Amino acid sequence: MTHRMPSRTLMIGAVAGAVLVAGAAILVSTTSPALAPWTLDPTDPSVTLEDVEREVIRRYPVPDIVPATLAAMLSRGEVTLFDVRTLEEFEAGHLPGAIRIEPGSSAADILAAHRDRLGNGPVVFYCSVGVRSSQIMSATLRQIAPYSRAGAYNLRGGVFRWTAEGRTLVKGAAQGEAHPFNESWGQLLGRTAPR
Repeated sequence: MTHRMPSRTLMIGAVAGAVLVAGAAILVSTTSPALAPWTLDPTDPSVTLEDVEREVIRRYPVPDIVPATLAAMLSRGEVTLFDVRTLEEFEAGHLPGAIRIEPGSSAADILAAHRDRLGNGPVVFYCSVGVRSSQIMSATLRQIAPYSRAGAYNLRGGVFRWTAEGRTLVKGAAQGEAHPFNESWGQLLGRTAPR
């Protein structure tokens, strides 16, 4: 004998199920915020360095400083600088006194090689625009912070912002230049020429 449920009961069950699924989706989306994928295209002429800086800050909420503050720290000799770029980028031009570390370095790598420098004042990480340096800070800040009592910071806008504000980079004893990172980001650098 086959037992059939009235169609009204099936309809109520389907609606109740849909409401539960929708409610769960709302709950998941409001309790588990996820960062949107990178949406800025550096080749788009309407994208500015300020847009990139805002996106970096949104994605990686780490302490940061602006180039003017870093320039003052450098003039007083009170900062340890970590350049989080490739060797090729670093050799094209870097901030005076910077120590290059590999992008993706772990806290253990940084502490093993540079622990003695971390207590000498603020520590500043930088890269081209702030993405790689913010990533490394996000991954290592908790372990590095106890050794850097003066704080650890990301340089907002990185080398691109530094040079856009008319500050120089060094290449050995000569003046360096900002490496474009790649062809796409080089277009943003070209639109962010020194003022």
